[in-house]
Amino acid sequence: MLEEKKLPLWGVVSPGDILQEKMQEMNMDVNEFAARIGYTPKTVNELLRGLCRVTMEMAINLEYATGISAAGWMDLQRRYEEDLMRKKIKKSFADQSVWRADFPLAELSPRNWVNDLNNKEDAISPLLRFFGVASPKAWKNYYTNASLKVAFRISLAEAQDPFAASVWLRRGEILADAIKMEKQNDKKQRVIIKKALPQFIELAKAYGAQRTMGKPGEIDEGMLKLQELGTSLGMKILYVQNFKSAPIHGMARWYRDIPVIQLHDRFKNRKAFWYTFFHELSHIILHGKKDIFIKNMYHGNKNPVKEAEADAFAQKCMADAGLDYVEK
Repeated sequence: MLEEKKLPLWGVVSPGDILQEKMQEMNMDVNEFAARIGYTPKTVNELLRGLCRVTMEMAINLEYATGISAAGWMDLQRRYEEDLMRKKIKKSFADQSVWRADFPLAELSPRNWVNDLNNKEDAISPLLRFFGVASPKAWKNYYTNASLKVAFRISLAEAQDPFAASVWLRRGEILADAIKMEKQNDKKQRVIIKKALPQFIELAKAYGAQRTMGKPGEIDEGMLKLQELGTSLGMKILYVQNFKSAPIHGMARWYRDIPVIQLHDRFKNRKAFWYTFFHELSHIILHGKKDIFIKNMYHGNKNPVKEAEADAFAQKCMADAGLDYVEK
């Protein structure tokens, strides 16, 4: 604790600073004040220098002597310790600049996905808040270490660019969290979604023949209707621009027990978009709830059998929609 007390403050004063001002206001020296609160002058001096903390008992005694509430003293102590710890953690972040540099910052910055990304004073914290993790080590454990496969069901360690891929995945999680939806029984929900397959095919038939798509971030009428249909069935369909180093086309997963399909928001043509959608839809209908399926990106636990089934499913749906498309 003594080592932490030597760190420079960010601006929050210590309880000792306030006590020093109060003692001057009361025209008391250390000896008189110590006698009034029942502590030794040594203890009061340590409090003034920030070398001992305000306990609840001390806070109550300080309240009687100074007129400042015990809650006020305890709050001062809490904020002071928080400030010291933040300073200590911030200092440790200075060694993690390489971690930040591995992210696709040039592409990420104009998208405004990460609040205060270009904060020069503290470059690491904005990314940690975006991912909802406490440290670069925690990010690595979640996104790349196989030890957490049970929770995440995928490791990005073998991906071409795990940093860019993790940003794309996380952006989808944030968008999914913003959509309030009740959880359903997954077996029943698969049946409901499968029964609605003709509706999906009709949408593809109506909107899949167009040759190009809009700019990144644009959601056209067909994409919006697809999203609305998914919502009516208890499924979240998200559109997220990918990265050059992680050109992911789509992903299917059960996120917080709700089926989610996440698609790149711009393809070379509409047929590629719809083919990818049906590919991911098949994973929701046919395959495991605990798995994550990512299209156009290699990862260690990719299942070739399930991917082949998804391709066959997508080809049939495209044919039923009258769209002659063969994935290249």
